[in-house]
Amino acid sequence: MPVTYHAGQIEVQAEANTRPVADKLAHWVGPITEFMEVADLIVLATPSGDGRLRFTTLGGKAPLIEVVGGATVALPVALPVAMPGDSVPVGGLAIALAQRRRARLNGELTVGDDKTFLEADEAFTNCRKYVAPSEAIDGEMQIGPAKRAAVALTDAWVRDVLARAETCFLASVNPAGMPDVSHRGGPPGFLALDAASATLTWPEYVGDGMLKSAGNVRTNGRITLLVVDLPTGEGIELTGRAIYETLMTRKQARTQGLERHNDPFPPQGRMTMQIEACERLSRLMPARRMIADVPKLNSSSALEEQEPQ
Repeated sequence: MPVTYHAGQIEVQAEANTRPVADKLAHWVGPITEFMEVADLIVLATPSGDGRLRFTTLGGKAPLIEVVGGATVALPVALPVAMPGDSVPVGGLAIALAQRRRARLNGELTVGDDKTFLEADEAFTNCRKYVAPSEAIDGEMQIGPAKRAAVALTDAWVRDVLARAETCFLASVNPAGMPDVSHRGGPPGFLALDAASATLTWPEYVGDGMLKSAGNVRTNGRITLLVVDLPTGEGIELTGRAIYETLMTRKQARTQGLERHNDPFPPQGRMTMQIEACERLSRLMPARRMIADVPKLNSSSALEEQEPQ
């Protein structure tokens, strides 16, 4: 079914002058099944009892997703996000970092005795830009995190992981309470932490023009950011509130989902997060190694390389 935009998303699309391409992409889903079948990492965000979005991951050798039928998919384990038989709203991302393939899956998650079912209300693929190619060192299936522990923003490990990070995931929520998970990537240092003020800022690079996450933040500032330390499989979960600012406004309305720029990392906007809690997540996912001979695609890459394939 087509993506329906809410007022916050329409507002930021209008600021960026991307309404025509956003409306076009609302009716395009891409090769979802193919992308899900090769994903070796599933990233899910569900609401917790205190109203925050919490991340759960499933990593291991693909395939991790079975297409049951229609808009329903199954994961091969009972995830610890609800009691068996209970359902919760979920934002999901199935991603193959090595192949730079990712598909969004938002809907309802139901935990069974030995499987978890996701019935998607929204499902579509994203482009291949800003993904740092990596592969799992061990293909054994792993549910994460195994443990959560509060940690200070001034902690040396936190500062080091944020400074090196090239891969993170942003969970936001729309006005109806539906979570959404999107990938965020960039060169090391694109996440800028001011520990004294508990503020994290980063550029929102030019994407497809839908600006779903930015629109969610404009309407409901509550977000959770998951920053992964790929070599160890650990992660940092930051929760708080954010503000999105548009930096690039086009004179001519954007009509195409992909663009080529001279700047490899052109900022469409800026996200500023006021951090309320920081947790260290142990055994979040299988440890991963970077793949040196697979190029990192960005906005200066050829359009045929950027597009989902």
